[in-house]
Amino acid sequence: MKKILAVVLCFFFFACVAALSHAAGDEGFESQHKIRKNISRLDDPRYVHDATVDLRFAGEDAVPYLTDALNNPEASGNFKITALEILGDIKSPAAVDAILVSLKDPITSVRRASAIALGKIGDAKAIEGLKACLNDIDAHTRYLAARALVKINDPSLVDTFIPLLNDYDVNVKITAIEGLGKLRAARAIGELSKLADNPDENVRINMAIALYNIGSKDILPTVNRLLEDRSPAVREAALAAMGQAKDPSSVPYLIKVARQDRKNLRLTATIALGDIGTPEVIPTLKTLLTDESTDVRLAALNGLNKIGTGECKEAIRSVSKDESMKVRRASQAMLGQSEPAR
Repeated sequence: MKKILAVVLCFFFFACVAALSHAAGDEGFESQHKIRKNISRLDDPRYVHDATVDLRFAGEDAVPYLTDALNNPEASGNFKITALEILGDIKSPAAVDAILVSLKDPITSVRRASAIALGKIGDAKAIEGLKACLNDIDAHTRYLAARALVKINDPSLVDTFIPLLNDYDVNVKITAIEGLGKLRAARAIGELSKLADNPDENVRINMAIALYNIGSKDILPTVNRLLEDRSPAVREAALAAMGQAKDPSSVPYLIKVARQDRKNLRLTATIALGDIGTPEVIPTLKTLLTDESTDVRLAALNGLNKIGTGECKEAIRSVSKDESMKVRRASQAMLGQSEPAR
């Protein structure tokens, strides 16, 4: 009897496994069929929205079918662009090789969409293809390829970004500046400094931001030039970079700026003084606790709190009843207190 029961149970078990495998196979086939059907609808304005949503939801499962369709010579430009948008949103590295093929497409808009998708995916496998795309005849495609490389953020790209500082297209130039700053490429300081007199304000602003990100003392000669720039925005970015370099020799200039009328410059100089944090900045930070700007007072508080001497703590305590709730709460938090209920 026991043998018969064992046989029955075994039969039942294998029957269940077979049924589940069959069901899984049916489900897999149905999923593949749905993906193919949605891909076929990407060229149909009536269904493209719903098909796109479904394919994004399918995620990795849709990638092999989308890449096959993308590289089909018969596919239209609009179809390829939509497929590239979906692949970019899925962000699968498995799509990179197929997208690199479409990066050489004769249709400009497809090349642009390919560069955008590769930037979203951010896989280093795309670097060489994107570098080749930097020679594209279309300036916007070059810009998008450079933007994708910035997102990949590989240290090897410093030598790629430096020549782009001379690109005739300002967007490519600015993107290269951003890339060098993001990589903190100290050896690019000399090339970046050549842009200090560039006529485009955005180039000079982004160059100052890149120097801020690099943050070494070697940036100071260029930063000092930018402090005389005609643009307040450039001067503000240069002040921030000066604070990031944390060179005590910058303190006298920063103190001078912290006493000026323009709020944004006072604020940036105050933050920079706090970042440098030498004893000689304490009297100026204490004075700035009475500045008319709440933001400047908060920045002075933060600077004093970073330095943290007994004199600084007394100064922080002195504004615990400031007219601004933000200043009061910041002061009391730094002192380990809480504002009494009203």
